[in-house]
This record gives sequence, structure tokens and C-alpha cells, in this order.
Amino acid sequence: MALKRRYRFLYLAIACIAGLAAIFVVDGYLGIYDTVYITTGEYEQKIEAYEWLREENFWSTSARWDEKVSFRYEIENHQFSTYSTRIEASVWKENERVIDLFAEDKSIEPFDKVTVEWTLSSEELESAGFGIDEYADYTIKINYGDVERKVIVNFYSPEEGSYPKPLPPRER
Repeated sequence: MALKRRYRFLYLAIACIAGLAAIFVVDGYLGIYDTVYITTGEYEQKIEAYEWLREENFWSTSARWDEKVSFRYEIENHQFSTYSTRIEASVWKENERVIDLFAEDKSIEPFDKVTVEWTLSSEELESAGFGIDEYADYTIKINYGDVERKVIVNFYSPEEGSYPKPLPPRER
């Protein structure tokens, strides 16, 4: 009897440590996570969910006017239930919607992910009446549920000696 009473606090301490570890694992893993991949030329950028928590709440990239910009968007469901949402991507210029790039309803099974892809080309922007000029910045808004992600694409001329304007510095 004395032996059982002696280890009672040890068992209680082990149970508390296991409970705290479980809380951190569940809190850090469960949820809905999204990742944006942007390919311009031969360069791919990966923007994970935590990147959007910064003060700016947007991501900037540069692209040549004559090359397509490819987007790949992944949403991961780390929950025990199916997650259904509408995923939309559109181009905005000076707070006005210019082009709808992608819109589709998706259902994501528990602990699974869905990937959608689309491209943005200068031909699409030109057909909407836009071109490359001094301010060739276009905002790509990606929405799912109540979440909005913004990617600012700065297009620059492919002519020799023409370089993109500098982007704001990002702390890593």
C-alpha cells in the first residue's frame, strides 16, 4: 500500500506532462492551412500560412510582361471533419476587379489536401484593357471562406536594360 501511495505524484506528474504535450500537438497541428506557390520564369516561391501573419498581409513578386505567372494553391484540412469552401482568385487594379482567374467549390476530406492551379498572362490583362506602364502592379486576391490572401505582381518590360522596380524589403 505504501508503495502505491509513494508513486501517486509521479503518475500525476507524468499524466500532466502528457496532457500538456497533447495540447501543444493538437493546437499546433489541427486546423486549415493554405500554401501559395508562384512561378515566374524559372523561379518558384512558396508562401506558407504563417507568412500571412506579418503586418503587411501581402506578398510581392516580379515578373516579365511577356511570361506567364503560374499559381498553385493548396489547402490542407487537418481536422476530423470534411471542410467545404469556395476558392476564388481574381486580378485587381486600383481597387477594381479586372479579371476572374479561378472560382470553384471544393470539399476536402479529413487530413487531406486539395490543389488548384491557374495562370496569369499579359494577353489576359491586355484583353481587359491594361498594359505595362510605369505602375504595372496587379493584385491577385485569393479567397477561401473568410480568408483573403493578396499577392502583388509587379510586371516589368522584357526590353534590355529594363528592370523591375524594387520591392519592399521582407524580413526573414
